[in-house]
Amino acid sequence: MKDKIELLMEETGCDRGEAELALEMCGYEVEEAVRQIPRLLNDICAIKGKFVRQAENQHGLFLVVLNLKSRKVLRARAVMSYDPAVCAVELDEDWFAFEKHLYGCRLWDGSLPAESLEVEQRLAAHFRAVDPGVVERLRAASGDEATAELAAALRAHFRDPGLSLRAKKDILDLGQFQSLRKVPAPAAKRGKPSPGAPPEEDLLVLKIALEEDPAGVPAAELRAGDMVFARIVDGRDIAQYLSRLFGGLTASGPVPIEAPVEAIESTPAGTLARVRFAVGVAGDAVVAGEKPLKAARGAYGRMDNSWWRRFFKG
Repeated sequence: MKDKIELLMEETGCDRGEAELALEMCGYEVEEAVRQIPRLLNDICAIKGKFVRQAENQHGLFLVVLNLKSRKVLRARAVMSYDPAVCAVELDEDWFAFEKHLYGCRLWDGSLPAESLEVEQRLAAHFRAVDPGVVERLRAASGDEATAELAAALRAHFRDPGLSLRAKKDILDLGQFQSLRKVPAPAAKRGKPSPGAPPEEDLLVLKIALEEDPAGVPAAELRAGDMVFARIVDGRDIAQYLSRLFGGLTASGPVPIEAPVEAIESTPAGTLARVRFAVGVAGDAVVAGEKPLKAARGAYGRMDNSWWRRFFKG
């Protein structure tokens, strides 16, 4: 019994009491307990909100998802716009639908990409820096208390005491969040970050396939900054939604999206290429090193009219 408890704690990161409860519920079958543990851990806090800067005629949405047990920021998303329609989404929407609406608003006319990214960074930094007790108190906090916590951070960021903000807090179990969480990069290395290293970006990594071209660039010779053509072949709902959002999914099926190579890594399976689609969204493909790919050498930076540039520059 002791071995099973320790194994379950090691596999899932739960504490001893949670491991004992899960095993008891599952007839002391470790494999079944591993599947059930996420449904027992109500440690995920999702805070959805809207804010308005009346003097600047700016409207915004934000989503912060925290693991209350580990005190980690799992999501920090935001959009700012001159279009008040961004705030048409209801705060009662689940976090996934709310995030999809937020992503869509980033491509609307009037959006402010640079300001949106600054808000995301501010919110993430705020919750990484606050006293651990503040995060833990969010578990039982009322909606008004959660709103006040976020309002203070954003008013300080904008230096705007008149900023108007509304927020709603949801407590989810780990299973509800993991069903839509990001897939780790194929070559991701586990272990503790080195001291002083900056926090890792909360990144959604999609499965992609790169377009081939007999006269193209061998995969092993790709470099960061090259432009390639990627099809999103990830079957998850969020991936299909983003593919459609980025113009990579039509009535006829997936079509290639031109995107910059962010990083290249050699692996035993071949060349791992990571491309960047947007803030917080990337794609990974493993390709045989000799495979010729459709690519433009070092083209990123010269393509001011591409949709990718417009996405970031507005």
